[in-house]
Amino acid sequence: MRKDFPTKLEAEIWEAETKAALLSGKEVAVKAAEPVMTLQQLFDLVAETRWRGTKGEKTALINGQHVVNILGPQRDVKTLCYEDSLTIKKTVTGWKRADATINRKLAAFSTMVKEAYKLGKIDKLFDIGLIKERNTRVRYYEDKELDQMLAWCDEMLEDELRDYIIVSLDTGFRQGEVLKITKRDAELEDLWTFDTKAGDKRDVPLTARAREVLLRRAKPLNDPDARLFTQKPAWYREHWKSMQSDLGMTDDNNYVPHVLRHTFVTNMLLHTDIRTVQELAGHKRIETTMRYAKTSAERKRLAIKRMSDYQGAEIGA
Repeated sequence: MRKDFPTKLEAEIWEAETKAALLSGKEVAVKAAEPVMTLQQLFDLVAETRWRGTKGEKTALINGQHVVNILGPQRDVKTLCYEDSLTIKKTVTGWKRADATINRKLAAFSTMVKEAYKLGKIDKLFDIGLIKERNTRVRYYEDKELDQMLAWCDEMLEDELRDYIIVSLDTGFRQGEVLKITKRDAELEDLWTFDTKAGDKRDVPLTARAREVLLRRAKPLNDPDARLFTQKPAWYREHWKSMQSDLGMTDDNNYVPHVLRHTFVTNMLLHTDIRTVQELAGHKRIETTMRYAKTSAERKRLAIKRMSDYQGAEIGA
């Protein structure tokens, strides 16, 4: 049997009083200590009751397990405190991760702490202290960069990568969405996908060149559910890196396939209103779309020039 105390002094006083009571023949009732809940046990509980089956399950489980690994799987939950959030920040910052990534780890920690509080494992909640994310410029590909990509694909006979780039660029689909396109999808008027991130379905009308790519790839297939892009994600990463190296872009850490989606959104904002772009991109919050509106001065000047050209044509008419 053991009894816990907040301080060593209180434990020593209790020990002396208990020994005196026992020596005088008195009975001493000692309540068994409550079983310790470890951080790993807390994570397992939260994973099953809060995260399992949600659209963000995979990300939440990864972030939550990172928190467990940082603070220690055998850590007694009742000892969690504000300093632990600082430890998480310091550790993840050391991994050279972005502010948004650090906040995702902290959000997972916050969920776990709140659950521990509800279970009575900690006496009070404490501030987690999310980081105020810096408003960094969104990376997108200039027309010159896109021309270089497609020219490289033509020269190296990289037809698969070329088609992938065109469809990604003209639809704004994420990689996982592009790789799920089937023959049946290609024969529809608009291309549609179930956006697992936003938890909703979205439709995107096809450009002429994107439609040509999809119909060409669909033509030799017999099964309506056959996928048009059959390579694994790793294949596209490897071939993309080869292109990146040949084009002298290895120093640009943001020269990645996902920036094709950023480019789609940025280009659309030059031609239509922000609400329409939000729907096309499948952004749940318009603030996400608005980040893409803060583009380069050159593109802003181009937008004004197009408006001026349009006004000039109207006046001439």
